[in-house]
Amino acid sequence: MKAILVAITTKYDIYDTEYSLNELNKLAKVAGYEEVERVTQSLEKPTAKTYIGSGKLDEIKVMVDYYNIDCVIFNDELTPAQIRNIAERLECDIIDRTFLILKIFEMRASEKSQMLEIKLANALYMLPRIGYLSVGSDRIGGGGLTRGSGETERELNRRRLVSEIHHLQNEILKSKSTKMKQIARIKRNEIPIVALVGYTNSGKSTTMNTLLKTLNSDGSEVLAKDQLFATLATYNRKLTYNKCDFMLVDTIGFVSKLPHNLISSFYETLEEVKTADLIIHVIDSSSVYLNQELMVVLEVLHNLKCDDIPSIFLLNKWDNTIDTNMMIPGKKTIRYSNLTGDGVTELLDSIVEEVSASMIHAKVLIPYSKGDIVKVIESKATITTREYRESGTYYDIEIPKKYYYLVKDYDLDIM
Repeated sequence: MKAILVAITTKYDIYDTEYSLNELNKLAKVAGYEEVERVTQSLEKPTAKTYIGSGKLDEIKVMVDYYNIDCVIFNDELTPAQIRNIAERLECDIIDRTFLILKIFEMRASEKSQMLEIKLANALYMLPRIGYLSVGSDRIGGGGLTRGSGETERELNRRRLVSEIHHLQNEILKSKSTKMKQIARIKRNEIPIVALVGYTNSGKSTTMNTLLKTLNSDGSEVLAKDQLFATLATYNRKLTYNKCDFMLVDTIGFVSKLPHNLISSFYETLEEVKTADLIIHVIDSSSVYLNQELMVVLEVLHNLKCDDIPSIFLLNKWDNTIDTNMMIPGKKTIRYSNLTGDGVTELLDSIVEEVSASMIHAKVLIPYSKGDIVKVIESKATITTREYRESGTYYDIEIPKKYYYLVKDYDLDIM
């Protein structure tokens, strides 16, 4: 389907317009649209009736007719009145950035909790647009308009949506409770949680797959594609390195101008990040918009109240970096490449170093009759000293907290 992309530039913009439109183009491709033209206009603020100026709208109308355009995609969320007015002038389908991301999320959702959250976001988006859009329609504008449908029908649709919203909110609460119980189980087992976060398409999933391969983990690889929002799933894989166990979590990618109705549900999918012991911030060092992408992620982490969680900044795609002197001042930074393998060992060593707070140092004397305890020490602890004495085996070790109870009675400092 052929599309025209439209954006305005104001003095209040925090995002570069070209960058934002390039991202919109990538989102459009995911949804099956091909960019034919893009139109920008500098304004003090969006025009109340039509988002852009009337003259610019006439220019777009000429393009729509000349190229036989299927839809026009706007880079910001449109009001219900703007949708109606623009659709009447252009006589084609109208899609705004919010609706586009909602549809992509709907395409990508695979878990029940995600489907519920996205349905709720869709319903909240549709509610104020009842008078202009068909409930359940896949399109805004054009065939999506319901002009003259009648007050009674609109009110019935509104009541159905309100009822659906209440139902979805209750279902999401139940789903969230189940998820929190799962996280609590991981915490009870005292396995450190290491969360991969980053801008969408920064290479988080590929990084997880690289670590799985490096450690010959039994866990299956996760989906990794060169595409925005290739997956919305949150993957957990238990890894062991230098006898240190940790749970590696791959989270959904962040994106600029996230739709308001998706923000709360977006944050709910990041519970693992909020409970993480360590955050690996994956950065695409080959992106010319690195600073903007970095700020988007830092803003989300701040809103999640994750500022105090220890972090490692992973300068990914270092084989194609735009600046070989790049560093994040004052932060633990690793130059890294999934393609060449640079930085993989340094990353693993840094993870173990950061989560070692979950380890306990002990000097123990284990009787020879306690072969089961010796087996755990040999497989799970980091051994500094091993001596075979008359009454048993002496160890100077760093052992995960969850196994310390096994050796506590033989800890020489306590005895």
